[in-house]
Amino acid sequence: MNNPFLFLLLCFICLGFFFLDGCGKDPASNFAGTPAFESSDSLLPLNAVKPIDTLRVASLNMSVGFPVTQLLFSDMDDLAVAYRALDTLYSRFKHGSPSVRLMAMAAKIKELDLDVVGLQEVMTLGKNGVVDNNFLAELVADIKTLGGPTYQTYQNILNDTLLTGTLGDQKITISFSEGNALLIKPGFHILESAKLDYFSLLKIQTKNETVSQRCVNYLKFQSPKGIIWDVYNTHIEITADIGNSQASELRKFVLEKGKGRNAQLVIGDFNYEPGHDAAQVMVEGGFLDTRNGATIKEGTGSTCCVTSSMLWNPKVGFSNRRLDYIFARRIAGVLESHTALENPALVSGTDSVFVSDHRMVWAKIIGQ
Repeated sequence: MNNPFLFLLLCFICLGFFFLDGCGKDPASNFAGTPAFESSDSLLPLNAVKPIDTLRVASLNMSVGFPVTQLLFSDMDDLAVAYRALDTLYSRFKHGSPSVRLMAMAAKIKELDLDVVGLQEVMTLGKNGVVDNNFLAELVADIKTLGGPTYQTYQNILNDTLLTGTLGDQKITISFSEGNALLIKPGFHILESAKLDYFSLLKIQTKNETVSQRCVNYLKFQSPKGIIWDVYNTHIEITADIGNSQASELRKFVLEKGKGRNAQLVIGDFNYEPGHDAAQVMVEGGFLDTRNGATIKEGTGSTCCVTSSMLWNPKVGFSNRRLDYIFARRIAGVLESHTALENPALVSGTDSVFVSDHRMVWAKIIGQ
């Protein structure tokens, strides 16, 4: 990767420190030419002669677990400044007990018996040439350790970053990447996969121009009962104009891939509350917000966020916003909609840590 600050901005934006003038604009005003779907396609009546199936599907922003603002606005060409900044980043990452967080995620995935999990901020971090945590590999291994299935995986790594600092005779090198991933339960046959890199990208002038990459990863698969599902997993930018543009690109991608009659699910962190910006772009495109269509709903549905991503502080505030979604088309119904991973996980003794700065959202969906 040519620009070492690419990933830094992505995380910085995820923490919500940037808000551009486009916030609050009417999505439809920006995307009048965006392909729309028939709203009648959201929920289809059951066909008595066709088999039916239910899919237990979830979305979870895993939280990379460290701050990046000091890196964006620090002079990383000054090796002493870089050393202090990277050492602080690494210390906070470890303070968040990533292995404990991953095991708690694994336990919940096994407990809920999830068929499909869309993951965002899927982190890999290493120090001085040694990998500390590989979120996806560890999560899959932890689920198996707990007696769960060995999930199939489909991952898109968006950024690779390598930064170095020195202070006297001390040297620190931090490498990290993040991206999206899908977990698919064994027994589901994957028929097709694809990735769309969004054309609409947020650019900001730092010392070197920084670009935030985002994408959507797609899988078509057949469930053990023979139902074919199209699933799209994404992480939308937090700034309104860029996020809305990405949602528009997503709708076009779904239109291109979804020319058949398969059930379609779009899951991920959309960074806006219901009725606003990227989330509303999807609804205006004919997608059902499955929480609104669910027969059984648990709690308020809020999924975000732990204040300042202070994962190690169980007493810190939570903003109670709903930013994570499972959208659907061509389904026969939504039986349940829930949030999970709301409470901190025990580290040791009386110490605990939030599993993520987001909560998991999951639903039980009927397809045919």
